[in-house]
Amino acid sequence: MIPLSHDHHETLVVAQGLIVGRSRAPRSDWPPRRREQVDRVVAFFTDTLQPHFETEEMALFPLATQRLPDCAELIRTLRNEHDQVRSLMFDFKQDPTTELEERLPALGRLLEGHIRKEERVLFQAIQRELNAVEMATLGERLALRRHRASSCQLPETAQTTPSAGPMPTRLPRKSPTET
Repeated sequence: MIPLSHDHHETLVVAQGLIVGRSRAPRSDWPPRRREQVDRVVAFFTDTLQPHFETEEMALFPLATQRLPDCAELIRTLRNEHDQVRSLMFDFKQDPTTELEERLPALGRLLEGHIRKEERVLFQAIQRELNAVEMATLGERLALRRHRASSCQLPETAQTTPSAGPMPTRLPRKSPTET
C-alpha cells in the first residue's frame, strides 16, 4: 500500500495549496493565481488521482469489502467521495474561472478529509486484519493495477481530435435522482 500512501502524500500537498491558496514551502512551484491552480489540479487529477482511484476501486476496495465487512459503510463513503472529486474535476474543466476562492478550497478540504479516512481508518484496518501473505498479494495486485493504468494512458496530444476537440476522460455519473 506504500505507492498509494505516496499518492496520498502528494494529494495532501495539493490539497493544502488549494485550501490556503499558496504553498507554504519556500521553493514550491505551486502557482500563485487561482486560475493557474485549476490547471494544475486538473492535470494532477488526470495524471495521478484518476489512476489512483481506479486502482483503489478495482483492487483495494473489493478485497477490503470481502475481508473487512465492518468497513463496508466506510468503503461506500470513499467511493462516493471519489465520485464527488470526479464531478468537481468535470466542473473545473467546464468552468475554470468562476468562484475559485470557494470552489478550490472546498475541493482541497474534500481531498484532505478523504485521504485522512483512507490512511487513518481503512489502511489501518487492512494492516491489522490481513496476514502477511494477504498483504503481499494485495501489494502485487496494486502494483499490477498501477502498471496497467500508467501504460494505458494516452499522451495528451492523442486525446484530441481535430474535428471533435478534447475527448472526455470520464463522463460524470448521474446521481440517483437524475433520469
